[in-house]
Amino acid sequence: MVRPLASLASTSARRLAAGPLRRGILTAAAPASTSRGHGGGVDPRVFAGIDGFLGTKEVARLDEWQAGLWGRLQEEVRSNPRLAPIRLKWDADRFDVAELLAFSAREPSLSLAFNYASLLVNNSYFLEGLNPEAPKPVPAHFAPLEDRVASYAAGIVGSGWLWLVKAGEEIGDFDVVPTFAAGSLLVTARAQRGRDGALPLFGTPATSGAEQAAAPPAEAETPAEATAPRYARKKSSAQVTPLAVLNLFELAYLGDKYGVFAREQYARDWFKSLDWDKVAKRNGQFGSF
Repeated sequence: MVRPLASLASTSARRLAAGPLRRGILTAAAPASTSRGHGGGVDPRVFAGIDGFLGTKEVARLDEWQAGLWGRLQEEVRSNPRLAPIRLKWDADRFDVAELLAFSAREPSLSLAFNYASLLVNNSYFLEGLNPEAPKPVPAHFAPLEDRVASYAAGIVGSGWLWLVKAGEEIGDFDVVPTFAAGSLLVTARAQRGRDGALPLFGTPATSGAEQAAAPPAEAETPAEATAPRYARKKSSAQVTPLAVLNLFELAYLGDKYGVFAREQYARDWFKSLDWDKVAKRNGQFGSF
């Protein structure tokens, strides 16, 4: 069984073995066994692979990607002065990725931090939605969307994400919405949408990797907000709630089962591998389907 986040860097575990764990620079970050965000909301059984969908090697690659994104986000938070308020909260164990996304969404100098954070939360949401057990029946409300999911996946050029969403106020108002590159539907108007805020984000390091004493005073936060794509807002009163997401980056599916042009089958297998009980819980308003 593949274990998530063996370490953020190969040197970290060796250095920690020689001395006590402490908050501080990146090379002293906590290993997976002690990291407060270890696993997040991902069922540990997912890392053994999903029968009929992703194998162990593919899940291990996604795990490696997640760890690499965290390391790069830590470095950006440590080195970018404009992220000082985020750095202080992270090292005080009050880090909120939704806050970071809202804080950085419309500021060009923070685009790198936004991209890393958005990819992290999207990838975590993708893995959290998978069912490691025997496939569950697709609810009747969603069954008609399988062909649309497959068509979107086959037709999209480049990397991105494919979202299953609650797009209206009626019980059958479900839709499929794509976002591209680091685009996300999980954070809008400074509020976390569609993901339980109490869940730790998969693989969250214990600190930002910064020395706490060196941080400047926090600035007043700007009212920046990340907004959903125009096509995802049917009307002002309709709240688009992400229920599940498919990772369409090639690193997620290339391997023994899927080739370069196998996105359509990959998408169909994902649809059948979703944890529909979790999807129902995320929907919330109507409970089980």
